[in-house]
This record gives sequence, structure tokens and C-alpha cells, in this order.
Amino acid sequence: MTSIAIYGAGLLGTNVAKLLSVRPSLSVYGPYGRTEREKALRSGADVVIIATTTRLRDVADDVREAINSGSNVLISAEEAAFPFIVDDSIARSLDSLARQKGVSVAGTGVNPGLIFDALVLTILGSSPRGCRVHVRRVVDISGFGETVLRRIGVGKSESDFSLAVESEEILGHAGFPQSIHVVANALGLKVERIEKILLPVLATQDIELPGKLTIKSGESAGVSQTYTGIVDGKPWFIAHFFGHVALNMIKKDSGDDIDLMLNQKPIQSIKLRPGIGAQVGSQNMVANSIDRIISARPGWVTVAEMSPAFPAPVA
Repeated sequence: MTSIAIYGAGLLGTNVAKLLSVRPSLSVYGPYGRTEREKALRSGADVVIIATTTRLRDVADDVREAINSGSNVLISAEEAAFPFIVDDSIARSLDSLARQKGVSVAGTGVNPGLIFDALVLTILGSSPRGCRVHVRRVVDISGFGETVLRRIGVGKSESDFSLAVESEEILGHAGFPQSIHVVANALGLKVERIEKILLPVLATQDIELPGKLTIKSGESAGVSQTYTGIVDGKPWFIAHFFGHVALNMIKKDSGDDIDLMLNQKPIQSIKLRPGIGAQVGSQNMVANSIDRIISARPGWVTVAEMSPAFPAPVA
């Protein structure tokens, strides 16, 4: 019997607990809220899932405590997908501790964790070296809670949006630098810099999100963001994300696209329609990563080093 402890009683943690509870081979504890932090992190469970927030600095102590208790750790925080570019000292310290304890640590989800990294690497397997990558997502973000929506950038005037981006109150969808570095690291490429554009998508009429917030006309109802990874002085990886709370109002459909270019000519292209849902995709990616984090090498690993995620047999 494999034991799982879940820290984070929000939408993600709650839904992951439901998904895992149908597997008879698992004992699932939680989800535990912040007032029950030690029950999850000091449980000594085979796997601790940390589904609380975005930034590495906010989960580092939690990860350390879970590792010290002998648990493998799965983290939903986007910065955990490749923490070495966020804070190399913290990341290497936790990597070293995990190796000493013989456990594995990884960040996983859909973005990062699948669309912008694992899936890109998979289709690169059928392509020659030297390809440039362009990934685009159009996502309905209305299912997120108010806290996440405001962190993404919803509900701000154009001027307030710009100020909030400067102060890092607004992050847009986090994790793109991590995905770019996961792919580059796997290919042995050096990313010289990453250029970022984060813009509001302004509502042209009031939008009511019941139980969450009301977006006034002229306020941001979504974001359009682009991260460009520069290699050898040229754009190598372009990651574009368009998230909106009411795609039908602006006549857009959700979808995911990956294009590979060689010598400025397209050689591979895949399209996912209607695209992978942000919430359902993330919760399934975490739930379907139990077996692969247990089998991964000790230390902090990326999705490039792990086996693919897929649903385990229920029986």
C-alpha cells in the first residue's frame, strides 16, 4: 500500500485527493489546509503532494520538511518545474538533501509539466537537431478561484495592470522560463536570456463570475503573454499564452498548438482541440505522477528525466 499525503486544501488539492482515492493500492491522507501543515509534511508518506502556491520561496521550507521526513515530493508550484533558475542555492540545497535521503522531488502540471516541455520534447524525438519551437495556448481561465485570477492579472485597469506587473503582484501564468529551460537543458542548449511580454486583455462589457468577482468594462478579463528564449543570439523557443474568462464573448476557442521550424520552414505541427483544460489537466497530471515520482532517480528531477504520466490501473 502506497501512502499519499496532500498539503493544500484548495481546488487542486481537493480534486487530486478525489482522483487518487479510487485507487485501492493507495492510502490518501488529506487534503490538509495550512493549519494542518505538519500532518502532511511530517507524515512520512511515500509521496507528499504540495499544492499551495506558485513561487519556489513559498514552498521551499515545506519541501525540505517533507524530504527530511523521508517522502518523495510532487509540487504544483510552477517555479518548481526548474527551480535552479529561480534560486540556485535553494534548489541545489534541496536537491542535495533529497539525494541524501534517497527520495525524488519534482514540479509537475500542465503548464509547465506537459504542453510547453514534456510534449515538446516528445515531438522533437521525430525531428532533426536545430529546430526552433513555437508553442501557443488559448485557455479558458474562468474556472480558477479569485486569488489565482487576480495573480494572473484579472480585474485591473490598464494602468493598474502595468503597475502590478512591475511590482510582481501580477505574474500572468507562471512557469514559462522553467519550461524553456527544461527543454534547453535536455537538448544541451544554453539559454542566453528570456524576453517577456505581459499584456492585459480588456473587457468590452461587464463580466460577472458568480462567487468570485465582477470584471467591469475596461478592466482586464485575461492576459496575453509571450516568453521568447534566445539561443545563439536568435529566438529559439517562443511560448505564447492567451487566457480569458469568457472566450465565447471574444469569439475565441481554446486550443494548444506546437510548431517546429527548421531553417524557417515548418517541419512538424500538432494541434489539440479543444485544448487541455487548465484545471482538469493539472489535477490529472499531478494524480497520474505518483508512480513516476516514486520510480524517478533521487534528487530534484524535471519532466525530461521522468517517465510519461498516464493513468494507473484502478485495480
